[in-house]
Amino acid sequence: MHLRTWLTWIGSIAVVALSTRNPLYLALILMIVQIVSMRTATAAGMQAPTWWLRFGLIVVPISALFNAVSVHFGDTLLLTIPGNLPLISGIVTLEAFVYGALNGVLITVVIAVFAIFSIAIPAYQLVRSTPRSFQSMGITVGIALTFIPQTMRRLNEVREAQSVRGHRVRGVRDWLPLWLPLLIGGLEQSTQLSEAMVARGFGATHDQHSSVRTRALFAAGLVLVLSGWLIGFVVHTIGSISTLLMLAGAVLVLVGLWLSGRAVPHTIYNPQVFTVLDACCIVSAVAVAVLLVAPNPLIPSDSILYYPYPHLSAPQFDPIIGVLMLLWLMPIAVLRIPQRGDASRDSIQGK
Repeated sequence: MHLRTWLTWIGSIAVVALSTRNPLYLALILMIVQIVSMRTATAAGMQAPTWWLRFGLIVVPISALFNAVSVHFGDTLLLTIPGNLPLISGIVTLEAFVYGALNGVLITVVIAVFAIFSIAIPAYQLVRSTPRSFQSMGITVGIALTFIPQTMRRLNEVREAQSVRGHRVRGVRDWLPLWLPLLIGGLEQSTQLSEAMVARGFGATHDQHSSVRTRALFAAGLVLVLSGWLIGFVVHTIGSISTLLMLAGAVLVLVGLWLSGRAVPHTIYNPQVFTVLDACCIVSAVAVAVLLVAPNPLIPSDSILYYPYPHLSAPQFDPIIGVLMLLWLMPIAVLRIPQRGDASRDSIQGK
């Protein structure tokens, strides 16, 4: 899928997930995320990430326990922590325990969504989508995003090599034969990467000095934003004027960024094609977010805004909301699964 499609899909799920604590809807979102993750990994020739499940098994009980001992509110009493310990002493209720567990599930949903983002969008697409004004920063961020998966892959390789030699991890000292080759390999790879970037001319071109017009736009925009903020902070009765000043300043800054980006040479090799299915996926994702988050007479707000306090009650499930959430499965129709003949065809074309 196109990069914009993935960003819209991820943003739609994140917005809806952050606006609800209903465990039924959160479980449905997790199921949808897992299905899309399996399809995405198959299309990319990889295994679906499951580390977010282990993350959830750790963060959910920790969040539930922390909220139970720190929030002393609710009708269903479980126990009482005696003493005068700040933030801990007091009653422990079932409602606080459940609300903390729901917060942990919510964190797991967000992590699972961005796990799909890590396997669906290559680093070069992120660098390509960076505004030309921040090209160097985009390349740096793209390299940083690939650091963790490369380190984990290298750690698995070192562990397998040491296992073949008979090494077994039994204590803290046994990790030294793993960390030392990992550190040396990381330093060697960073050196090779820097040499390759220098050989390709990264940073060798002279800096493009911004024109007087661009610098004037930046200065005027920042002055207007600061003036609007100061006017709104000092004189509360003319808030509309301060808002207009800040908006005008933001527009001038954006125009200055656009003009400075035009001065950077930019060439796109093999650009992404935005298809009709991408447009359908974006429209469906935006529609789900708007219908479930914005006030809507067709969607009951009590079903979305589940709150276990002060007395724990069973969560509600609206079939209309469930059907709308199933529209998030649209990426399954967009993603293309590689066939057997694709690898041979690519090798022939490469030759």
